[in-house]
Amino acid sequence: MRARGVQYLHVYCVDNVLCRVADPYFIGFCIEKEADCAAKVVEKVDPHEAVGVICRESGKVKVVEYSEITKEIAERRDERGRLVLRAGNIANHFFTIEFLEHVCKAENRLNFHRAIKKIPCVGDDGQIVKPEKPNGVKLEQFVFDVFEYSNNFYVWEVCREEEFSPLKNAESVGKDCMSTCRRDLSRENRRWLQCIGASVEGEGHVFIHPFRSYAGEVF
Repeated sequence: MRARGVQYLHVYCVDNVLCRVADPYFIGFCIEKEADCAAKVVEKVDPHEAVGVICRESGKVKVVEYSEITKEIAERRDERGRLVLRAGNIANHFFTIEFLEHVCKAENRLNFHRAIKKIPCVGDDGQIVKPEKPNGVKLEQFVFDVFEYSNNFYVWEVCREEEFSPLKNAESVGKDCMSTCRRDLSRENRRWLQCIGASVEGEGHVFIHPFRSYAGEVF
């Protein structure tokens, strides 16, 4: 990438239908501030929402997964009633090439996250068992584990309704599923039209092709 002249990377989670790829405001801000690493976040209002939070631990920037936070800490609030740990990580990151080269050096080791999972296994009778309860430990590493090596890290908070609608579950769950993603994308596209004074009749879905408008600016 360096040979091709690439200086900056925007890394995002593919399941977020509202992601603004290579957001010029976000990227431009990071370049202006000379950030080596940055992340978009949404305010976490439900303490038990299944997203990690960005915080500082022993002076280092980290993402603490929701499964790694105690109930007491997750529910802790400030004097304004907002969650203390509210910078919800949405897997939307900025990196410089220099930063990634530094992280990839052999002496920089990433920690493992301990996840309790339902892991299929083979029973005593030789048959495959699909457990109904967690039965195993899975050690995981994530792209955001590199944050602790940043010397100039920034957080960019965005509006959840405009930039975060993940597809994570089956339709039967009724949350973070195909229908909620379709609904949220439609609402955002409808908002673009309403912002220029257009009247959108009915409650049908509204879709504006991304080739036509990136974030409503063409209208």
